[in-house]
Amino acid sequence: MGTRSLTKVIDSWENEKGEKHSKTITCMYRQYDGYMEGHGHDLAEWLSKYTIVNGIGLDEKRLIANGMTCLAAQMYVHFKSNGCKEDGTPVSTPGNFYCYPPDSQDCGEEYIYEIEKNKNQLKITVYDVWDKKEIFHGTPQELLEQIEVEA
Repeated sequence: MGTRSLTKVIDSWENEKGEKHSKTITCMYRQYDGYMEGHGHDLAEWLSKYTIVNGIGLDEKRLIANGMTCLAAQMYVHFKSNGCKEDGTPVSTPGNFYCYPPDSQDCGEEYIYEIEKNKNQLKITVYDVWDKKEIFHGTPQELLEQIEVEA
């Protein structure tokens, strides 16, 4: 039996009145290894390398996502990718990762991971669905550190 998880990418913004708004862009379902030491580690390790920008410079050298919608698309590429063939054609891994509607819930998930940008810094919130509680909120690097301490 797998440990299922949902990963939601959330775009947040303030309007001209200073009111905060957010919208879930996508929800990625993971069939197995959804626990913190599995998916949490994989997700935090991947996210820790990214900088979120608004516009792409011609001489950009960093690993970037042009906003949260770009990050969401890159998340699927990363988790579904299984390298390339000799001719450079990407190989996609069938199964385990699926694109679900943004408002998905009650999919048998044990964990929910929410990715948001807070003041130009990525934050991850992790919920234990079965225990009905938040078990982590912080940067990808902080999540990696917590997982290392608990190992």
